Amino acid sequence: PLSALGYQFPRTGNGYANVWMYDDSDAAHPSVYQRDYLMGRLYHPLTAGQSYCVTFYVNESNGAAFAINHIGAYLDDGSIDTNSFCGLPHPQYTPQVYELAIINDTLGWTKIQGSFTANGTERYITIGNFFSRIATDTIWRYHTSGGGHGAASCYEVDDVSVIATGTTAYAGRDTTIHAGDSTYIGIDSNGEGMPCLWYTLGEPTPIDSGGRIRVHPAGTTTYIVAMDLCGTITYDTVVVTVADVGMNKLNEQFLHIYPNPAKDNFTIEGALGCEVRIYNVVGQSFNKLLMTTNKEIIDISDLSKGVYIVEVCEPETGQHINKKIIKE
Repeated sequence: PLSALGYQFPRTGNGYANVWMYDDSDAAHPSVYQRDYLMGRLYHPLTAGQSYCVTFYVNESNGAAFAINHIGAYLDDGSIDTNSFCGLPHPQYTPQVYELAIINDTLGWTKIQGSFTANGTERYITIGNFFSRIATDTIWRYHTSGGGHGAASCYEVDDVSVIATGTTAYAGRDTTIHAGDSTYIGIDSNGEGMPCLWYTLGEPTPIDSGGRIRVHPAGTTTYIVAMDLCGTITYDTVVVTVADVGMNKLNEQFLHIYPNPAKDNFTIEGALGCEVRIYNVVGQSFNKLLMTTNKEIIDISDLSKGVYIVEVCEPETGQHINKKIIKE
């Protein structure tokens, strides 16, 4: 977390990039300037006519003298000139996404997000401040003796993503692990930086962020992921079952819920004496009943269409199994 310009932990993962986005030194020395631009190649070229949501997070370095606005992202085919006039601003390029507000948070990560329609040539993303010194709004913070940079504005950058509009959250496949083990959930690859927050069922406080996280549940747990693509939030759930040691009255092998998807009702079988609850993906509880027979029909006609979690709990042992069901 300790860099030459400040102290900050990555938002996710193990690292971030530090980008010098503004320098006022040309006011006294016109020949001296300093700008950095952070470039990366996209995993796939963008599709012409498709709308994309661009997201990245920034944190102002502790040693920066200025807080600025107009931090943005420019996407193109790679023809952007990264060799000539190094260190100078490049107002000839207009970023598709940029932040109008001045960002001066040195503690947390600030999300910069916006959407645009691709022309089909975009293969690279470049992040920085493309605006001229005059066109950049600034707030003078301070000049720290020894560690500060009296004319500079520097930001850490983390978790960059370019995601097609209409993409929905994906929490991964339900899985079973042994007691004491951990597992990854979410996107299997290239998903760490996605604009996602993770929750456990029924808990309002996020437990982690990013498209892929590692979990170490003490017992069977339902996780909820919420993805924000430029204001459109979608949810998905995944159940991590922890295999208990010893004899259990509730056996997932003999627990059946059908049909799935269901319309007005579904049947649950193999849960005699268990409590059954139904939750939506944000943890709101609906139906609750006690299974007095081994086979019961559950009425869900009053529920809205969507994804729900059926939680089956054995009262004596506390063992519970969660199943995902879709209401049509």
